[in-house]
Amino acid sequence: MIHKDEGVVLRAARSGETSRLVTFLGRQSGKVRLLAKGALTEKSPLRGTLEPGNHVEVLYYFREGRTRYYAREVHVHSSLETGRDSLGRLGAALAVLELLDGVCYWESPEPRIVDLLLDYLVCPAAEDPVLLFLVFELKLLAVLGAVPDFSACSVCGAGLAGGFFDPEQGECACPRHTAPSSQRIALDADLISLLGSLDRETLPAAAGRKVAPDLRKRLGSVLHWTYTFHVQNYHLPESLRLIPKE
Repeated sequence: MIHKDEGVVLRAARSGETSRLVTFLGRQSGKVRLLAKGALTEKSPLRGTLEPGNHVEVLYYFREGRTRYYAREVHVHSSLETGRDSLGRLGAALAVLELLDGVCYWESPEPRIVDLLLDYLVCPAAEDPVLLFLVFELKLLAVLGAVPDFSACSVCGAGLAGGFFDPEQGECACPRHTAPSSQRIALDADLISLLGSLDRETLPAAAGRKVAPDLRKRLGSVLHWTYTFHVQNYHLPESLRLIPKE
């Protein structure tokens, strides 16, 4: 059976001497593994089309008795240009692809995730690539239905300044109703304000933002531990190590 889908290449590796094995995230297909036979040969029309971050339209098929799909035709809409002039931007973009490769299920379509990824890939060059990655994580949590409510105490509805976020429970509490927890994260006014504004902000708008390093670090802790407790197969992307430390 022949399939046609649009999406983004998440990962690619050599298979044998001349072929390419890629992980593709499609609007209709979800995450699938495609083998592009002969894609590394000079005369192959598939050469250079299935690189990580490429936005592509793919025609692929399935062979009975095999465990993967085979790429037949590929049309490239755009390539991963963001970050090629900056190791930090490239590392953040690869971290987004790595994150999705981990948390997306095989052959489970989620068009909203593909749309979110494409929004990220066309963002202008980020002032702070790490912050833009964190904003992507926050937007992805909303798509996955796992974003906590940072607007008020889960017990009484009061303001959260001086309270704590418990990532294991996925709940926030004011100082009066905070329960003891080894994982709890302090919520100050700056962090609460940042979470609220980023939730309303688009990815392109967030690309122009910069925040203090310590505030960004606290935001990263909130998101990391939320993913750790509430999103299956999550791991901190190794690609983040490519980003130079400030």
